[in-house]
Amino acid sequence: MSAARLHLVTDNPDTTAEQSAGGPLWDVPVPLTGPNTAPPPFPVEVFPRWLADMVTGVARFTSTDPAMAGTLAVAVLSACAGGRLEVEPVPGWREPVNIFAAVIAGPGERKSPVHRAMTAPLFAAQSTLAEAMRPRIAEAAALRDIADRQAEQAKAAAAKVNEPGKRDEASAEAVAAAIAAEAITVPGLPKLIVDDATPEALIGLMAANGGRMAIISDEGGIFDTLAGRYSGAPNLDPYLKGHAGQPMSNERQTREGASVDKPALTVCVMAQPTVLRKFGGNADLAGRGLPARFLFALPRSLAGWRPVDTPPVPEQVTAGYRHRIHDLAATLAEWTDPAVVTLTDDASRVRRTAAEQVEAELRPGGSLYDMREWGNKLAGATLRLAGLLHVAHHPVDAWRRPIDADRMADAVRLAEFFAAHYRTALTAIGTDSALENARYVLGVLTGKGMTTFTRRELHRRVSRRLPKSDEVSAVLAELAALGWVRSGPDGRYELHPRAMGEDGGSVDTLTPAPDDGVSAGQDTREGVNGPR
Repeated sequence: MSAARLHLVTDNPDTTAEQSAGGPLWDVPVPLTGPNTAPPPFPVEVFPRWLADMVTGVARFTSTDPAMAGTLAVAVLSACAGGRLEVEPVPGWREPVNIFAAVIAGPGERKSPVHRAMTAPLFAAQSTLAEAMRPRIAEAAALRDIADRQAEQAKAAAAKVNEPGKRDEASAEAVAAAIAAEAITVPGLPKLIVDDATPEALIGLMAANGGRMAIISDEGGIFDTLAGRYSGAPNLDPYLKGHAGQPMSNERQTREGASVDKPALTVCVMAQPTVLRKFGGNADLAGRGLPARFLFALPRSLAGWRPVDTPPVPEQVTAGYRHRIHDLAATLAEWTDPAVVTLTDDASRVRRTAAEQVEAELRPGGSLYDMREWGNKLAGATLRLAGLLHVAHHPVDAWRRPIDADRMADAVRLAEFFAAHYRTALTAIGTDSALENARYVLGVLTGKGMTTFTRRELHRRVSRRLPKSDEVSAVLAELAALGWVRSGPDGRYELHPRAMGEDGGSVDTLTPAPDDGVSAGQDTREGVNGPR
C-alpha cells in the first residue's frame, strides 16, 4: 500500500469545491490520514553469508518480505544462545541475549512456510538431544523403581519390628532408603522450542530444561494467552522475568513447585494486525511493560506482485543453515553456565556513541520520546542483538572471542530497524477502527471504479470484512461526513471525483506494498535491501 493510498488529498489545495458530471459541487474531502512513510527494509547484510543466503532464499521462494525470515532468524539464534551467552559491555553489567520478537502480517501472507523453513533445525536438534537422552532416562527410571521398591520393603520391615532397640534401627534404615529413592531424578525429554504454553506450564518447561525455552509460533495464540484466554489475570512472571533473567518460581503448579534461578525465555510470534491491536492496546499488559520488551517487524505485503512460480532455496544453502543451527543449538544445550563475552575497545566506542544518541532521543521532541517505555530498553536490546550477531558470525567459538566493532555497528543498524517498525506498530495500535474501515472501503470503491453504487452493491464487495449491513451503513455515514461519498435522491451513492485520482486497495495491512523496483523474487544477494 503506497503512502498515497493511505493519505488521500486533493491535487490543488486552493480548490474548495469541484463539479461532478451533471451534479452539484463537491466540497473538498477530509483526508484519511495514515502512516506517511514505510518503515525501512530488513538489513540482511548484517548476517554472515550462510544466514543471509537462507533469509533471502526463503523470502524469494515464499515471495515474502525478507523482514519476515530475517526476524525469525534472530529469534532462532536467540533460541540457540539464550541463557548460554551474556554480553558484558562494562564490568558489573551483563546482558543476556534472549529476545522477544513479533512479526505482524495479514492473513495469507505465508507466515507458516517461512516459520517452517527457519525453525526446522531447532526441531531437528531437539530430536537429536531427545535420542541421546533416552538411554539415560531409561537408566534413571530403572534405578528409581528399584530404589522405590527397596524403600517400601524397608518401611514394611520396620513396621513389623516390635523390639524397641531394633525398631529405631529399622526405622532409620527405612528413612534412609526413602531419601535415597527421592534423590534419584528421572529426567524428561529435553525441549528447545514449543508452539504455545500457559504461563504455569511454561515455568515447568523452563525448570526442566536448564531455565531455557523458546516459544516460536506462526500464530498469535500466545498473545491471547497473555491477554487472559486461560485466566482473567494471567501470570506474566515467566515472560517478564524470563526476559530479564530474574529468578522465578511457581508454587501452584505442583506440590513441590517449580523454580528457575536464571531463566532465559525466547519468544517470537507471527500474528495478524488485529491481534497486534488487541495485544498492544491491552492496558494491563502495557502497564506491566510487556509490549515494550518486543522487537516488532512489519513486513511489506507482496500480495498482488508475487510471481506464480519461484525457485526453491538452493540445497547447499538449506543444508548449510540447518547444519550450523542444529550444531549450535545441540552444543549450547549441554552447557550449564553461560559464557561471558566482552567488547573490543573499538566496539565499546561504537556502543557508547549509540547509547548516547539513544539517551538524547529520549528527551522531549526526540524520536524516542513518545515511545520511552520501549526506548529505555533499546541500549540493552542492542547489546542482545550484538551478542546474537556475534554468534552467527562465529558459530563455533563466539564464546572465546570478544565482540568487534563491525558486529556492534551491525547491531546498532538492526536496532534502528526495529525502532522504526515499533513506531509504525504504535501507529497501527492507536488507529481508530472506524477510520480503518473507512480507508478500507474507500480503497475498494476506488480500486473497483465504483463511482456510483448502492449500499447492497458495496456490501457484496466488502462482506468478508464487514459482514453486517449495519457496519456498511456506519462506514458510509463516516465517509459521507468526511466528504468522500454522498447519497442521491434515488438512494444511490456517488464517490468523490478526487478519489478516482488515487490508486485504491485494501488497507488491512500495516505497511505499504512494494514499489516497482522491489520483489521477493530477486536474486538472493542483489537488491533485496535496496531503496524501496
